[in-house]
Amino acid sequence: MPIEINIHNKTFLVPESNDPCELWVGYFNSLKADLGKDNARTIWLVTWKTNGSSSCTTNGDFNKWLQKNKIDVSSAATRAIADASEIGSNFMGLGKNLSKVVSIAVPVTLTFLLAIIALILWNTAKKADVTDLEAITPMGRSVGAGIKFLNK
Repeated sequence: MPIEINIHNKTFLVPESNDPCELWVGYFNSLKADLGKDNARTIWLVTWKTNGSSSCTTNGDFNKWLQKNKIDVSSAATRAIADASEIGSNFMGLGKNLSKVVSIAVPVTLTFLLAIIALILWNTAKKADVTDLEAITPMGRSVGAGIKFLNK
């Protein structure tokens, strides 16, 4: 059941802990419009302490909004989780700069390495003869050792 607070004959509905982060942002904006930024920040923090959603503190966008409004509600651990998720989203293609470079550089580098490995194997195979094959296989080594033993 939502909590109502009455300030200067105006009623505000306080979001609950399971409400989405956007409701908390809207709640702050309505407080700010009627009471001013400093008073809104104080009232918002008091209500956050009792009803705040811990899932919002792991949301990177919500944390950016908190920083923009100079509100500190998260612990160091939840900030680290949010920062890590933001880095992960940038790396997986949602970022603009890093992921474009990585999406091009990684396949080009892997293709180049595979080409070098193929070239080395090709040159090695061209120079190989039967004695090389005999030396690298267990059966070839045992047969070769047996032939040398019989020749003595």
